[in-house]
Amino acid sequence: MVASILGFDRLPVAAVVVEPDGTVVAANAAAIHHGLPKPGAKVWNASPQLAQWWEQLVADQGATDVEVENHAGVRVMRVALAAHGYEGKRYVLACFVDITQRIGRIAELHLREAGNERLESLGLVAGGVAHEFNNQLVSVVSEASMLREDETLSHDMREAIGRIDGAARRMTHLTRQLLAFAGRGRFVTAMLDPDALVADTKPRLVRMVPPSVTLAIVAEAGATAVEADRSLLRQVMLDLVENAVDAVGVKGTIEVVTRIVAVDGRDWWELEIHDDGVGMDDATRARMFDPFFSTKKDHRGLGLSAVLGIVRRLGGDIGAASQLGFGTTVRVRLPVVPGIAPPRRRTTSEQPPLEKLTGLKILVADDEPTVRQTVQRALIRRSAIPVIACDGGEAEELLRTQKFDVVLLDVMMPKKTGYQLVPIVRETQPDVPVILMSGYSEQAGGDPPDAFIEKPFNVSALEGAIQAALRGEKSD
Repeated sequence: MVASILGFDRLPVAAVVVEPDGTVVAANAAAIHHGLPKPGAKVWNASPQLAQWWEQLVADQGATDVEVENHAGVRVMRVALAAHGYEGKRYVLACFVDITQRIGRIAELHLREAGNERLESLGLVAGGVAHEFNNQLVSVVSEASMLREDETLSHDMREAIGRIDGAARRMTHLTRQLLAFAGRGRFVTAMLDPDALVADTKPRLVRMVPPSVTLAIVAEAGATAVEADRSLLRQVMLDLVENAVDAVGVKGTIEVVTRIVAVDGRDWWELEIHDDGVGMDDATRARMFDPFFSTKKDHRGLGLSAVLGIVRRLGGDIGAASQLGFGTTVRVRLPVVPGIAPPRRRTTSEQPPLEKLTGLKILVADDEPTVRQTVQRALIRRSAIPVIACDGGEAEELLRTQKFDVVLLDVMMPKKTGYQLVPIVRETQPDVPVILMSGYSEQAGGDPPDAFIEKPFNVSALEGAIQAALRGEKSD
């Protein structure tokens, strides 16, 4: 009678009618389904937590969350109480709502947010590490390239310098992989013909593959245009083929195929790397893009996770299909830019002759002493006249008091960054080309430089960037 008067039988949630001392008077069907106490039992039999809070909950007619164990396991239920009077007696209506899934979604959201914060932190750390690491590599790479110019060096010394240079290049590649995985680093896109890039990269791909492995490259896309960073897209190709080489071992076949596919009414350039190697099970394939994951004991790199980061930044997508014993196919797609003809790249014979650096007065601003010393020595060897600034403040003072033929600025410096100094160069000496250099630099707005040189660089790359800027050629 009490239950019908209170109307709890019509409630869509589990409900029990309880005397103030905690004795259950009635329970609806939903309550029985959830394993809540039956009439005659104490309400806190559902959860020991209720025994501690019952008197206060009844006094406040409040709500709390408790754990209830039933046929579905341990569930989190929100208990809300309301007191009612009937025939001179006081009863409590307790409603139980299962909020386990809601709690799970909130926890998942918190985990996702925490994961995003960790990735952002990783990006900041990666940028700082890459900046410092690449600054030191400038000296290693540039000094090695200057040593190689010495014609009196013995064969053994040249071989030693070659090993130093090779190790430095591998360290540079690892740094770039870290930045790509973290979604940071220099990223400059331009219209390019991806099949032409495949053709340019073919000699390097061939060198990566053992003679006993067959490499087939079939470019079927034809002349088309995509917007991409040339060096990063080349890195995608190299990393995927390197991974395929590891999969096939000493004998097998690797196919590199490009084509145009239509997806959702839009044309995409598709790069497919197929190997007939060992293949992967579903669990391995699901983790193949995880950082530092590898099925080989001596492999702990960022290769495929870096590839994933690059493809996503280029607005494309990547997927893989694999089966144990039957090989793996990795597919990369980038959106085609409609109505744009791919730019024609000049051949070596079409490049204008290089100018000399003799007599050029060049401002060099960098807060890293080893970089300043190495660049200064390299420019002096080219008969240029370097003027050194230790930070952005000194560089601004020199720009306002002296005239230069070329300005070479580090991006990340105290007092003023390279990007902040570009408009000052335009103001004080508008016809002078500006070159920015960095091993870690996001794209920035404002007045762009005339050229950008990525750390670490050798002497020929530095000289080439200066000459290109003097010719008025905008650098990618």
